[in-house]
Amino acid sequence: MKYVFKQTIEMPARVIMSVMQLVVSLLIALLLTTNVSATTFDSMALSELSQNIDAPIQQRVAATMELGNISDQNSIIAIGRATRDDAIELRRAAIFSVEHWQPSARWDMISPLLNDAVESVRFEAALAVVSLWPLLNEGQRQVLGEQIDAYMLALPNDDAGLVQRAYLYRVRGDYEQAERVFTALFSTRSTASLNHNRANNDNFMYLEYVELLKATDRNQQAITLLEEVVQTQITQQGKASSELYFSLGLAHYREKNSGAAIANIKLAHQANEQDAQVSYTLALLTKAQEPMAAVELLSQAYQVNPQPQYLYSLCELQLQQGIDASSCLSDLRLLIPAQIVDDLMLSIK
Repeated sequence: MKYVFKQTIEMPARVIMSVMQLVVSLLIALLLTTNVSATTFDSMALSELSQNIDAPIQQRVAATMELGNISDQNSIIAIGRATRDDAIELRRAAIFSVEHWQPSARWDMISPLLNDAVESVRFEAALAVVSLWPLLNEGQRQVLGEQIDAYMLALPNDDAGLVQRAYLYRVRGDYEQAERVFTALFSTRSTASLNHNRANNDNFMYLEYVELLKATDRNQQAITLLEEVVQTQITQQGKASSELYFSLGLAHYREKNSGAAIANIKLAHQANEQDAQVSYTLALLTKAQEPMAAVELLSQAYQVNPQPQYLYSLCELQLQQGIDASSCLSDLRLLIPAQIVDDLMLSIK
Protein backbone atom coordinates (compact mmCIF):
# COMPACT_ATOMS: atom_id res chain seq x y z
CA MET A 1 0.00 0.00 0.00
CA LYS A 2 1.30 3.45 -0.86
CA TYR A 3 1.12 6.09 1.83
CA VAL A 4 0.82 9.79 1.13
CA PHE A 5 0.54 12.28 3.96
CA LYS A 6 -1.00 15.50 2.76
CA GLN A 7 -1.54 18.21 5.34
CA THR A 8 -4.88 19.65 4.32
CA ILE A 9 -7.31 21.89 6.10
CA GLU A 10 -10.46 20.72 4.34
CA MET A 11 -12.17 17.82 6.10
CA PRO A 12 -15.05 15.52 5.08
CA ALA A 13 -18.60 16.56 5.96
CA ARG A 14 -19.93 15.38 9.28
CA VAL A 15 -23.23 13.77 8.44
CA ILE A 16 -25.78 11.56 10.12
CA MET A 17 -25.04 7.91 9.51
CA SER A 18 -26.81 6.37 12.45
CA VAL A 19 -25.93 2.77 11.67
CA MET A 20 -22.27 3.54 11.08
CA GLN A 21 -21.95 5.78 14.12
CA LEU A 22 -23.46 3.13 16.38
CA VAL A 23 -21.12 0.44 15.11
CA VAL A 24 -18.06 2.68 15.36
CA SER A 25 -18.97 3.62 18.93
CA LEU A 26 -19.35 -0.02 19.88
CA LEU A 27 -16.05 -0.98 18.27
CA ILE A 28 -14.18 1.81 20.03
CA ALA A 29 -15.69 0.75 23.32
CA LEU A 30 -14.61 -2.82 22.69
CA LEU A 31 -11.10 -1.73 21.87
CA LEU A 32 -10.83 0.30 25.05
CA THR A 33 -12.09 -2.55 27.21
CA THR A 34 -9.64 -5.15 25.92
CA ASN A 35 -5.92 -5.44 26.34
CA VAL A 36 -5.24 -5.12 22.61
CA SER A 37 -3.18 -2.16 21.43
CA ALA A 38 -0.36 -1.44 19.02
CA THR A 39 1.96 -0.71 21.92
CA THR A 40 1.66 -4.18 23.42
CA PHE A 41 1.13 -6.36 20.37
CA ASP A 42 2.86 -6.28 17.02
CA SER A 43 0.93 -6.73 13.81
CA MET A 44 1.60 -10.46 13.72
CA ALA A 45 0.06 -10.99 17.14
CA LEU A 46 -2.89 -8.79 16.25
CA SER A 47 -3.35 -10.65 12.98
CA GLU A 48 -3.34 -13.98 14.76
CA LEU A 49 -5.89 -12.73 17.27
CA SER A 50 -8.12 -11.30 14.52
CA GLN A 51 -8.19 -14.69 12.78
CA ASN A 52 -8.43 -16.86 15.89
CA ILE A 53 -11.92 -18.37 15.74
CA ASP A 54 -11.55 -19.61 19.32
CA ALA A 55 -10.97 -16.11 20.72
CA PRO A 56 -13.87 -14.00 22.03
CA ILE A 57 -15.44 -12.05 19.19
CA GLN A 58 -14.93 -8.77 21.10
CA GLN A 59 -11.17 -9.30 21.09
CA ARG A 60 -11.14 -10.33 17.43
CA VAL A 61 -13.06 -7.18 16.52
CA ALA A 62 -10.73 -4.97 18.57
CA ALA A 63 -7.65 -6.55 17.00
CA THR A 64 -9.05 -6.06 13.50
CA MET A 65 -9.79 -2.41 14.19
CA GLU A 66 -6.28 -1.83 15.53
CA LEU A 67 -4.74 -3.49 12.47
CA GLY A 68 -6.18 -0.71 10.34
CA ASN A 69 -3.80 1.70 12.10
CA ILE A 70 -0.76 -0.44 11.24
CA SER A 71 -1.44 -1.35 7.60
CA ASP A 72 1.53 -3.62 6.95
CA GLN A 73 1.41 -6.93 5.09
CA ASN A 74 0.19 -8.89 8.12
CA SER A 75 -2.65 -6.47 8.78
CA ILE A 76 -3.71 -6.25 5.13
CA ILE A 77 -3.98 -10.03 4.93
CA ALA A 78 -5.84 -10.28 8.23
CA ILE A 79 -8.33 -7.52 7.38
CA GLY A 80 -8.90 -9.09 3.97
CA ARG A 81 -9.73 -12.37 5.67
CA ALA A 82 -12.00 -10.53 8.10
CA THR A 83 -14.10 -9.34 5.15
CA ARG A 84 -14.82 -13.00 4.39
CA ASP A 85 -15.28 -14.20 7.97
CA ASP A 86 -18.51 -15.92 8.99
CA ALA A 87 -18.91 -13.48 11.89
CA ILE A 88 -20.86 -10.37 10.87
CA GLU A 89 -19.12 -8.40 13.60
CA LEU A 90 -15.74 -9.09 12.02
CA ARG A 91 -16.87 -8.10 8.54
CA ARG A 92 -18.15 -4.82 9.98
CA ALA A 93 -14.88 -4.30 11.83
CA ALA A 94 -13.00 -4.74 8.55
CA ILE A 95 -15.09 -1.96 6.99
CA PHE A 96 -14.35 0.56 9.71
CA SER A 97 -10.72 -0.42 10.24
CA VAL A 98 -9.72 0.95 6.82
CA GLU A 99 -11.68 4.21 6.89
CA HIS A 100 -8.47 6.30 6.81
CA TRP A 101 -6.68 4.26 4.13
CA GLN A 102 -6.00 5.67 0.70
CA PRO A 103 -9.03 5.59 -1.64
CA SER A 104 -7.89 2.81 -3.94
CA ALA A 105 -6.86 0.54 -1.06
CA ARG A 106 -10.09 1.27 0.78
CA TRP A 107 -12.19 0.44 -2.28
CA ASP A 108 -10.28 -2.78 -2.92
CA MET A 109 -10.80 -3.94 0.64
CA ILE A 110 -14.44 -2.92 1.13
CA SER A 111 -16.05 -3.31 -2.32
CA PRO A 112 -16.45 -7.13 -2.11
CA LEU A 113 -18.77 -6.54 0.84
CA LEU A 114 -21.17 -4.67 -1.45
CA ASN A 115 -22.32 -8.18 -2.38
CA ASP A 116 -22.48 -9.48 1.19
CA ALA A 117 -25.34 -11.83 2.04
CA VAL A 118 -26.44 -9.54 4.90
CA GLU A 119 -28.19 -6.33 3.89
CA SER A 120 -26.90 -4.26 6.80
CA VAL A 121 -23.31 -5.17 5.92
CA ARG A 122 -23.92 -4.22 2.28
CA PHE A 123 -25.30 -0.88 3.39
CA GLU A 124 -22.42 -0.20 5.77
CA ALA A 125 -19.93 -1.06 3.06
CA ALA A 126 -21.68 1.27 0.62
CA LEU A 127 -21.72 4.15 3.09
CA ALA A 128 -18.04 3.60 3.84
CA VAL A 129 -16.99 4.06 0.20
CA VAL A 130 -19.63 6.40 -1.23
CA SER A 131 -17.32 9.38 -0.64
CA LEU A 132 -15.04 7.82 -3.27
CA TRP A 133 -17.74 8.28 -5.93
CA PRO A 134 -15.88 10.95 -7.97
CA LEU A 135 -12.89 8.61 -8.24
CA LEU A 136 -14.77 5.51 -9.38
CA ASN A 137 -15.24 4.25 -12.92
CA GLU A 138 -18.64 3.59 -14.46
CA GLY A 139 -18.71 -0.09 -13.50
CA GLN A 140 -17.75 0.62 -9.90
CA ARG A 141 -20.39 3.34 -9.66
CA GLN A 142 -23.05 0.97 -10.93
CA VAL A 143 -22.26 -1.64 -8.27
CA LEU A 144 -22.10 0.96 -5.51
CA GLY A 145 -25.11 2.89 -6.80
CA GLU A 146 -27.37 -0.16 -6.52
CA GLN A 147 -26.66 -0.46 -2.81
CA ILE A 148 -26.93 3.28 -2.18
CA ASP A 149 -30.31 3.38 -3.94
CA ALA A 150 -31.53 0.45 -1.85
CA TYR A 151 -30.29 2.14 1.32
CA MET A 152 -32.04 5.40 0.44
CA LEU A 153 -35.32 3.55 -0.07
CA ALA A 154 -34.96 2.09 3.40
CA LEU A 155 -34.36 5.46 5.07
CA PRO A 156 -37.21 6.92 7.16
CA ASN A 157 -38.87 10.12 6.04
CA ASP A 158 -37.88 12.02 9.18
CA ASP A 159 -35.37 14.88 9.30
CA ALA A 160 -32.39 12.59 9.83
CA GLY A 161 -33.38 10.41 6.90
CA LEU A 162 -33.83 13.42 4.65
CA VAL A 163 -30.42 14.83 5.59
CA GLN A 164 -28.89 11.45 4.85
CA ARG A 165 -30.54 11.44 1.42
CA ALA A 166 -29.28 14.95 0.73
CA TYR A 167 -25.75 13.87 1.65
CA LEU A 168 -25.88 10.88 -0.68
CA TYR A 169 -27.24 12.98 -3.53
CA ARG A 170 -24.47 15.53 -3.00
CA VAL A 171 -21.66 13.00 -2.87
CA ARG A 172 -22.88 11.51 -6.16
CA GLY A 173 -22.96 14.96 -7.73
CA ASP A 174 -26.75 15.24 -7.93
CA TYR A 175 -26.84 18.75 -6.49
CA GLU A 176 -30.30 19.55 -7.81
CA GLN A 177 -31.88 16.65 -5.91
CA ALA A 178 -29.92 17.55 -2.78
CA GLU A 179 -31.17 21.13 -3.02
CA ARG A 180 -34.76 19.92 -3.31
CA VAL A 181 -34.38 17.92 -0.11
CA PHE A 182 -33.07 20.92 1.77
CA THR A 183 -35.78 23.16 0.38
CA ALA A 184 -38.33 20.77 1.85
CA LEU A 185 -36.50 20.67 5.19
CA PHE A 186 -36.09 24.43 5.48
CA SER A 187 -39.73 25.04 4.61
CA THR A 188 -40.68 23.62 8.00
CA ARG A 189 -38.34 25.74 10.10
CA SER A 190 -36.00 28.71 10.26
CA THR A 191 -32.73 29.27 12.06
CA ALA A 192 -34.70 31.14 14.72
CA SER A 193 -36.75 28.03 15.45
CA LEU A 194 -33.86 26.11 16.99
CA ASN A 195 -34.58 24.56 20.36
CA HIS A 196 -32.51 22.61 22.83
CA ASN A 197 -34.14 19.25 22.19
CA ARG A 198 -33.47 19.14 18.47
CA ALA A 199 -30.35 21.31 18.28
CA ASN A 200 -28.05 18.41 17.42
CA ASN A 201 -30.27 17.27 14.56
CA ASP A 202 -30.46 20.83 13.28
CA ASN A 203 -26.68 21.08 13.49
CA PHE A 204 -26.28 18.09 11.21
CA MET A 205 -28.78 19.55 8.79
CA TYR A 206 -27.04 22.92 8.57
CA LEU A 207 -23.57 21.39 8.41
CA GLU A 208 -24.56 19.16 5.51
CA TYR A 209 -26.22 22.07 3.73
CA VAL A 210 -22.96 23.99 4.10
CA GLU A 211 -21.22 21.15 2.30
CA LEU A 212 -23.70 21.49 -0.56
CA LEU A 213 -23.16 25.25 -0.67
CA LYS A 214 -19.41 24.67 -0.81
CA ALA A 215 -19.77 22.13 -3.61
CA THR A 216 -21.84 24.59 -5.63
CA ASP A 217 -19.52 27.59 -5.13
CA ARG A 218 -21.73 29.42 -2.64
CA ASN A 219 -19.21 29.75 0.18
CA GLN A 220 -20.23 33.26 1.22
CA GLN A 221 -23.80 32.04 1.62
CA ALA A 222 -22.44 29.27 3.84
CA ILE A 223 -20.68 31.83 6.05
CA THR A 224 -23.84 33.90 6.38
CA LEU A 225 -25.90 30.84 7.31
CA LEU A 226 -23.39 29.56 9.86
CA GLU A 227 -23.00 32.96 11.51
CA GLU A 228 -26.77 33.20 11.85
CA VAL A 229 -27.08 29.72 13.34
CA VAL A 230 -24.18 30.30 15.74
CA GLN A 231 -25.71 33.56 16.95
CA THR A 232 -29.10 31.90 17.40
CA GLN A 233 -27.57 29.12 19.50
CA ILE A 234 -25.66 31.60 21.65
CA THR A 235 -28.84 33.63 22.21
CA GLN A 236 -31.03 30.62 23.02
CA GLN A 237 -28.56 28.28 24.73
CA GLY A 238 -25.69 30.48 25.84
CA LYS A 239 -23.22 28.68 23.59
CA ALA A 240 -22.77 27.27 20.09
CA SER A 241 -21.56 23.83 19.12
CA SER A 242 -17.97 22.96 18.29
CA GLU A 243 -19.09 21.55 14.95
CA LEU A 244 -20.64 24.85 13.85
CA TYR A 245 -17.58 26.88 14.85
CA PHE A 246 -15.35 24.41 13.03
CA SER A 247 -17.40 24.56 9.84
CA LEU A 248 -17.47 28.37 10.03
CA GLY A 249 -13.71 28.43 10.48
CA LEU A 250 -13.21 26.28 7.40
CA ALA A 251 -15.58 28.47 5.40
CA HIS A 252 -13.53 31.54 6.32
CA TYR A 253 -10.36 29.66 5.42
CA ARG A 254 -11.76 29.00 1.95
CA GLU A 255 -12.20 32.77 1.62
CA LYS A 256 -8.52 33.21 2.64
CA ASN A 257 -9.58 35.01 5.81
CA SER A 258 -7.05 33.35 8.10
CA GLY A 259 -7.81 35.53 11.12
CA ALA A 260 -11.49 34.61 11.21
CA ALA A 261 -10.65 30.99 10.39
CA ILE A 262 -8.28 30.62 13.33
CA ALA A 263 -10.59 32.50 15.69
CA ASN A 264 -13.53 30.21 14.96
CA ILE A 265 -11.50 27.00 15.06
CA LYS A 266 -10.09 28.08 18.42
CA LEU A 267 -13.67 28.49 19.62
CA ALA A 268 -14.40 25.01 18.27
CA HIS A 269 -11.46 23.65 20.25
CA GLN A 270 -12.56 25.42 23.41
CA ALA A 271 -16.04 23.95 23.01
CA ASN A 272 -14.69 20.41 22.58
CA GLU A 273 -11.03 19.69 23.29
CA GLN A 274 -11.62 15.98 22.63
CA ASP A 275 -12.27 16.48 18.91
CA ALA A 276 -9.06 15.27 17.29
CA GLN A 277 -9.94 16.75 13.90
CA VAL A 278 -10.34 20.21 15.39
CA SER A 279 -7.06 19.95 17.33
CA TYR A 280 -5.22 18.76 14.23
CA THR A 281 -6.63 21.51 12.00
CA LEU A 282 -5.91 24.23 14.56
CA ALA A 283 -2.32 22.98 14.82
CA LEU A 284 -1.86 23.20 11.06
CA LEU A 285 -3.25 26.73 10.97
CA THR A 286 -1.19 28.07 13.87
CA LYS A 287 2.08 26.11 13.77
CA ALA A 288 3.97 28.95 12.05
CA GLN A 289 2.99 31.50 14.72
CA GLU A 290 2.69 29.20 17.75
CA PRO A 291 4.77 26.08 17.06
CA MET A 292 4.98 24.83 20.63
CA ALA A 293 1.23 25.15 21.10
CA ALA A 294 0.80 23.31 17.81
CA VAL A 295 2.99 20.47 19.12
CA GLU A 296 0.64 20.11 22.09
CA LEU A 297 -2.39 20.17 19.82
CA LEU A 298 -0.99 17.46 17.56
CA SER A 299 -0.08 15.34 20.55
CA GLN A 300 -3.60 15.79 21.87
CA ALA A 301 -5.13 14.89 18.52
CA TYR A 302 -3.13 11.67 18.33
CA GLN A 303 -3.97 10.69 21.90
CA VAL A 304 -7.68 11.11 21.21
CA ASN A 305 -7.61 9.43 17.80
CA PRO A 306 -4.36 7.60 16.92
CA GLN A 307 -4.35 8.21 13.19
CA PRO A 308 -1.01 7.99 11.32
CA GLN A 309 -1.31 11.46 9.78
CA TYR A 310 -1.61 13.06 13.22
CA LEU A 311 1.53 11.33 14.45
CA TYR A 312 3.38 12.09 11.22
CA SER A 313 2.61 15.81 11.58
CA LEU A 314 3.68 15.73 15.23
CA CYS A 315 7.02 14.11 14.41
CA GLU A 316 7.59 16.54 11.56
CA LEU A 317 6.94 19.59 13.72
CA GLN A 318 9.10 18.27 16.54
CA LEU A 319 11.97 17.79 14.10
CA GLN A 320 11.47 21.27 12.65
CA GLN A 321 11.54 22.81 16.14
CA GLY A 322 14.62 20.89 17.25
CA ILE A 323 12.63 18.88 19.80
CA ASP A 324 13.72 15.32 20.58
CA ALA A 325 11.43 13.33 18.26
CA SER A 326 12.95 9.89 18.88
CA SER A 327 9.93 8.55 20.76
CA CYS A 328 7.53 9.97 18.20
CA LEU A 329 9.50 8.51 15.30
CA SER A 330 9.69 5.11 16.97
CA ASP A 331 5.92 5.06 17.33
CA LEU A 332 5.53 6.23 13.75
CA ARG A 333 7.61 3.31 12.46
CA LEU A 334 4.99 0.99 13.92
CA LEU A 335 2.32 2.57 11.75
CA ILE A 336 3.89 3.34 8.39
CA PRO A 337 6.74 2.00 6.20
CA ALA A 338 10.19 2.77 7.58
CA GLN A 339 11.25 4.41 4.30
CA ILE A 340 8.69 7.18 4.77
CA VAL A 341 10.00 7.85 8.27
CA ASP A 342 13.57 7.91 6.95
CA ASP A 343 12.55 10.33 4.20
CA LEU A 344 10.91 12.58 6.77
CA MET A 345 14.06 12.70 8.87
CA LEU A 346 16.20 13.48 5.85
CA SER A 347 13.85 16.23 4.65
CA ILE A 348 14.26 18.18 7.88
CA LYS A 349 18.06 18.08 7.96
